[in-house]
Amino acid sequence: MHFYYIDESGDTGGNLNDPHQPVIVLGGISVRDEGWNQTQRVFRQRLTDFFQGNLPEDFELHADDLLSPTGDGFFCGIDSERRYQLAIDLLQLLTDRSHHVHYIAIDKRRLRNADQLGMVLSFNPRRPYLLAFDHLITYINWFVRNRL
Repeated sequence: MHFYYIDESGDTGGNLNDPHQPVIVLGGISVRDEGWNQTQRVFRQRLTDFFQGNLPEDFELHADDLLSPTGDGFFCGIDSERRYQLAIDLLQLLTDRSHHVHYIAIDKRRLRNADQLGMVLSFNPRRPYLLAFDHLITYINWFVRNRL
């Protein structure tokens, strides 16, 4: 059995013109059930080590906080090289544990005029999340059938 964790970034609903979030990314990881507990332990330990043994209460990892120029949220004021190394370490954990990453990124500007294509679409082009979700679930189904 595999577990899938999917999350999004940049979903602004029907607003395809947000200059601060021009791209929506829907992505996640697939994890073997027998590998999940060990991955979770190592992941948590790396975060705890990063915060010098004191993982903040209600901590939630957000890439935009971790990778922002000055660090935001729980990472505010922490040296960028330390933060970037944490990102690399966490990505390396996925590789070391043989987990798979799945994602789709959509440039929302390209969907602005999709309803004028003169074709019947099975999704609302003004809601890129729906397109991303449908694509990713279809891909994951293919991945399960053909790669696992």
